[in-house]
Amino acid sequence: MTRSIGSAMSLEASRPAGLLLVHAHPDDEVFATGGLIARSIAEGRRVDLVVCTGGEEGEIHDPSLDPEEAKPRMREIRAAELDCSVEALRGGGPGELHVHRLGYRDSGMMDSEANSHPACFWKADLDEATGRLVSVIREAQPSVMVTYDAKGNYGHPDHINAHRIAVAAMQAAADPSRFADAGLAWSAVKFYEVAFNRDRWSTVLAEMKERGLKLPWDFDAEPSSPESAEDESFGRPEAEITALVDVAAWAPAKVAAMDCHKTQRQDFGWLLDLPDDLASRILSPESFVLTRWPTRGVATGLRESSLFEGIDGA
Repeated sequence: MTRSIGSAMSLEASRPAGLLLVHAHPDDEVFATGGLIARSIAEGRRVDLVVCTGGEEGEIHDPSLDPEEAKPRMREIRAAELDCSVEALRGGGPGELHVHRLGYRDSGMMDSEANSHPACFWKADLDEATGRLVSVIREAQPSVMVTYDAKGNYGHPDHINAHRIAVAAMQAAADPSRFADAGLAWSAVKFYEVAFNRDRWSTVLAEMKERGLKLPWDFDAEPSSPESAEDESFGRPEAEITALVDVAAWAPAKVAAMDCHKTQRQDFGWLLDLPDDLASRILSPESFVLTRWPTRGVATGLRESSLFEGIDGA
């Protein structure tokens, strides 16, 4: 028996449409989608967060830890940080938040030694990994799926594979002939990719420079460098973004969730220390590009304020 789009819509008459996010590591859930998660829970939705790896290759920036002692325990440490983040994002809303760990090992950055580890996500059999995700999709029955773009947004192998299996699993989950032992077929309605708003980032980073504030990551590189925020390979121009989701009301939950990932302070510390006027412009809105809507197609010039537009009247 196949659950079609039509049966999905009848189910949504009794509860708001659900959301499933496919992320690579513990902490990835917060920066670009933490507000979406918290807002969706506040709207009474079921949210399913898939985390593909344990984050074993992450750096350790928690001053309370001895890096040499902590490194062998990174999977355990980052699992606890994720639990903390999830509780912060739940925020007591009427919706549900379910976490699914696919169990792969962190692959590290591209061309690193960790790419060769036999248990890493980059080495995973993609059909097998797709099957794991199909089981989650069919159990969760989301209407909207979210992950990275085909380049993993910044080229990390685990982000690239997250995109690959998310696309493959959305298609396979709807096909009753695929992974028949993974539950009844389910058709998700819309598929979005996380986008970094290049125009907004450039404006905020320019103001940070003017105030003498240290820029995050490698954004203080020379303009000719591929890591520079001025490079056209970074992010997406606002004209290409199809959804700008206002999550300002959930910024405190998003900040609290970021603070949970203490080992990854290099990713979040700069934002947690920013003046409120600048931080608020980075925390919200969150940006997405709709790339798949099988029943309607993606209209030129689309600009949504909710990922659930066209599904449950949002």
